[in-house]
Amino acid sequence: FDCLVVGAGLGGIAAARKLVEAGVSVCILEKSRGIGGRLATRRLDGESFDHGAQFFTTRKKSFEKEVEQWIANGIAQSWFEESGHVRYRGVGAMNSMAKQLAAGLDVRREQKVDSIRFANGVWTVRSEKDSFECERLLLATPAPQAVALLESGEETFGADFLDTLKTIEYEKCISLMLLLESELNLSDSGLIKGEPGEPIATITETSIKGTTGRPGIVIQSGSEFAEKYFGEPADSISTALLGALPFQDKLKVVDMSLQKWRFAKRKEHGLSAAFLKSENEPLWHAGDGYVAARVEGAYLSGIKVANSIIESFRKAGELA
Repeated sequence: FDCLVVGAGLGGIAAARKLVEAGVSVCILEKSRGIGGRLATRRLDGESFDHGAQFFTTRKKSFEKEVEQWIANGIAQSWFEESGHVRYRGVGAMNSMAKQLAAGLDVRREQKVDSIRFANGVWTVRSEKDSFECERLLLATPAPQAVALLESGEETFGADFLDTLKTIEYEKCISLMLLLESELNLSDSGLIKGEPGEPIATITETSIKGTTGRPGIVIQSGSEFAEKYFGEPADSISTALLGALPFQDKLKVVDMSLQKWRFAKRKEHGLSAAFLKSENEPLWHAGDGYVAARVEGAYLSGIKVANSIIESFRKAGELA
């Protein structure tokens, strides 16, 4: 391949689409069975629960135009407005939006990359199942995962590249999905924020949002709670989160599932770049660790890093 993309989150998908449109042969390697990263959905008794990002907003004109196209194509729609910003969601579910954006791309799932090597102008990328080669390599995983991969072998990569990656850190989050017997009707929009955000950051009523046909909620923890309970068994975490609900006596739970997010939200840092490029090898890193810790940030980083990779091919006379 001309380029391999490691990670099928929104940043990796956006970059791959842009590269393919420019005539670059691209393959995306994703360690999970699903794609979309934190645009994640899980099914409980046939109902879809968004357990990662609950919505997205637009701040930049370029992303606003892209979202307008998504709406026209029927893959996104407005949910509600708050503080002057419209909250958008994927039609059906957040993950269905990711799947449609990735349609037509060469995505290899369940390909957990365990080693990378660069020699004689060629990258060799090995997963637990296969081996791949490419000229350009884009890591579109959370920065700590990229660092672990780059430091896992005997080969030494640029210190500046690694040092910058190490400045990108993330908060943890835990999501608890509950399928219920009856509606709670907590708010008109279906989303309420916890005050002061610990131990519960948000609660989403899934039937009001439109992802489930039956009553349900998604509880997302605050980062302090997640840090404290991350290593605990699922039953202990669920009990603690349910115990923090002021309306727990109203809950009649049909089914539940829990998801731990080690890399939920990027912490603030001093980086201003939209992506990271190595000075020593044809290696890039992109994602929501740069522009903004939002869906929009991941997408814009993917587009901008793709432009950088395309320009590198053009400078080398390998692309018109």
